[in-house]
Amino acid sequence: MNRSAITIAIVLALAAGAASAPAQAADPSARADGTIAAAPSTPDARDSAAKRKPSSAPLAPLAKRLAGHGVYLRANLINQYADNTTGGVEQGHTNVGQFNIGADVDLDKAMGISGGSFHFTVYRDYGHGLNHDVTGTFTKQQYIYKNEFNRFHLGLFAYEQKLLDNRLDIIVGRLGTTSYYAHLATNCQFQAGVHCGVPRLVNAEAGFSLLPSATWGGNVRYRPTANTYVETGVYEVNPTTSSSNGMDFSIADATGVTVPFELGWAKTNLATTRYPFELKLGGYVSTASRNDPYYNVAGRSRGLYGGAARQVNGNRDGVYLMGDRVIWRPDPLRTENINLFGGVVQQLEQQEIMRQQIYGGFVWTGPFRHRPHDTIGFSASYFNLSPREVEYLRDARIKAGGSGSNNPHEFTFELNYGWQVARGIELMPNVQYIVHPDNSGIPKTPVLPKNMLVFGMNLQVNFGNVLGFMRPPATP
Repeated sequence: MNRSAITIAIVLALAAGAASAPAQAADPSARADGTIAAAPSTPDARDSAAKRKPSSAPLAPLAKRLAGHGVYLRANLINQYADNTTGGVEQGHTNVGQFNIGADVDLDKAMGISGGSFHFTVYRDYGHGLNHDVTGTFTKQQYIYKNEFNRFHLGLFAYEQKLLDNRLDIIVGRLGTTSYYAHLATNCQFQAGVHCGVPRLVNAEAGFSLLPSATWGGNVRYRPTANTYVETGVYEVNPTTSSSNGMDFSIADATGVTVPFELGWAKTNLATTRYPFELKLGGYVSTASRNDPYYNVAGRSRGLYGGAARQVNGNRDGVYLMGDRVIWRPDPLRTENINLFGGVVQQLEQQEIMRQQIYGGFVWTGPFRHRPHDTIGFSASYFNLSPREVEYLRDARIKAGGSGSNNPHEFTFELNYGWQVARGIELMPNVQYIVHPDNSGIPKTPVLPKNMLVFGMNLQVNFGNVLGFMRPPATP
């Protein structure tokens, strides 16, 4: 039996045993402590979760005893299938996924350290993404594809300290930058790797570390008021971590550091805010070297003459602005709502694959009265391919026996339906359409890609909800 069939069998078994309470999907935008970053996206499962009887889940009694000692367990599975039916470099399908398990330890309860906590997560990736093997696009048709090395990784290993009545939050250790910057929880109600957990351009071109490939880092978040925050940090850039098991804590192979910053304004308390929202302004500077998209080390076209890419040693920097807002919520006691989101990311230097991304969309929760926790999602994104990348792909195509240049204006669209199967289990069929796709991931081809039509299926299992794990109490 192949891996996909095994996964489906496990999920069906869990669905049969789970109660019919509303589901809450595993959210990859969760912060290190297992809580969800400010997100007005779904005043649904989080509301209903508080009303469920925890005793209905099989491990709820054990989870309650562990929580009494300050230990909170987490476990999630995300599996994403995608099939490209037309366009791109090739047509075909892949299945990719990730399982993670970890814990958050309240050190105040466990050891008497006021405001202290410890977090760790182990990840196991499997499969390769459609963009890696088939379509060759810069954008991903499966956001969970984050590491081509299928093995166990220690991805989070960090100490957190809260001070000044929880207004100051400091965390240090092995971290992923994307857990703290440039993401909206709403954006992960999709399968395409366009804006989950961070915009694709930030993910690929900001020097951010992306779990499970954690690096050394430190992060500081300060809340001057109840609804605003300022956040910054310093993160190691180390390209060797993706192929390791995460246990090598050496910085010998580090190539630089990334310094992100973010300002946020959010009102997400459903009890006091009828229409929750969040707004984020941020940026980043990375000192790590990077490959020039066009030139080789001899200063000639890498597409025509081959050779290693010329290294660019100047700083890599960019800025972003993003936000979301619930615009329709007819009854504060029910789950129905429509949340709009959007954002823009701009790279500030030329030596990149993409220089700009603009995106937007909506998530409609409770589209049918008898399905109050289901969702309908639509998103659209625009990408601007850099002139040097267009020239590189043209030259590589000529060398491979083809002709023509990629259109630098790329558009991606996704429409999906999130079906809450049972508590902690969500199934999301989706369709994606890509206009003027690039082939930056598979440049050595004579093919000039045509528009793509992709069908996908996204499965998320939050074992914490299925089995009755408890979350750490929310910080006031």
